[in-house]
Amino acid sequence: MGLTRRRESYYVEFPVLDDGKILMLARGVPGARLKRWKVGNANRTIAKQQEALIKTALMKGEIKSEKLPGLMTFRAWGEKYLELPEIKGLASYRNHVEKVNCWLGPFFGDKLLTEITPDDVEAYRAQRRLRNGKPPTTATVNGDHAILKQLLYQAVKRGLLLTNPASRVTMPDPHNERDRVLTPEEWTRLYAEAAPHLKPILKVAYHLGLRYGEIVRLSWDRVDLRRGIITLTANDTKARKPRKVPLTPELTEVFRDLYKVRYLGQDRVFLRNGESIQSVRTAFENAKERAQIANFRFHDLRHCAATNMRRAGVDVMTAMAIIGHRSEKMYKRYNTIDEADLKQAASRINTYITLAHQEAEAQTQNSAI
Repeated sequence: MGLTRRRESYYVEFPVLDDGKILMLARGVPGARLKRWKVGNANRTIAKQQEALIKTALMKGEIKSEKLPGLMTFRAWGEKYLELPEIKGLASYRNHVEKVNCWLGPFFGDKLLTEITPDDVEAYRAQRRLRNGKPPTTATVNGDHAILKQLLYQAVKRGLLLTNPASRVTMPDPHNERDRVLTPEEWTRLYAEAAPHLKPILKVAYHLGLRYGEIVRLSWDRVDLRRGIITLTANDTKARKPRKVPLTPELTEVFRDLYKVRYLGQDRVFLRNGESIQSVRTAFENAKERAQIANFRFHDLRHCAATNMRRAGVDVMTAMAIIGHRSEKMYKRYNTIDEADLKQAASRINTYITLAHQEAEAQTQNSAI
């Protein structure tokens, strides 16, 4: 009890009782335990002052208990987590359900939340395997890790944990950047081979870079044809932030045509046989096959949109606002520069220099006159 010297600092120790609300000074009381505080200073005079302050705080009941209100296993909290309104409202809710129930739950199981350590998180990452037994990509493991962080964050937020062990483990860069964009000829072929219900969806993705979920879940109350604006709410976007997306004249006509054939009681924009679309995977793969386009995913249409906006001269901040990128770094990942862009840049540089020289020579001649 009292001051204890270590190499770098003094420590203060007091016997305390913890009633779940506050710590109380308890010299000579049965059941008391020693509680240690690091002073953080090697000066004994300062350490003595800190000792007096801590003692006073204990006597006044000003130091809160370190006990958590209740102990819960990972499995039990996982069930409650998936029922939270803010989680059920996520566009990626199905992914959360799969990750928690099929991967994270079986690993952490009946381990108490308070027993989970950064080492456990590292162990999960190391043992993770696909259903066929093969190692997953770094991006896949990072996806698990991100949901684990969110799950434990919600536990901290509700007082079930003091700290989030998953946030103390670094997620490595997956190096999964892609630069696949369609040439104008490829886009023409793909669009021509697409099924009727797929065509407008492809065009929205290609022109504006909306995510697949943002497109298929789009409802008419988000579309203002008079102003030519799509207004997405925070619940509609992956970033949970609202944004406004302008319709190109071509897309405005597409939406007007769709509006003419609306079904009573159906608020979704994109339908197939009067029903909201759940998946276009088969239709998209078939269109690619018929158009003879390889190594291209639906999500790559966002790359196409970002690249087309740059080539059209749309400034970076406006393009980011349309596509929904939160950082310039992410926008640049989606913006592909090919050889044609480089040659066009060289041509513009040459034109600029030539015009600048001609202007300078003209000024020189005028001065001479």
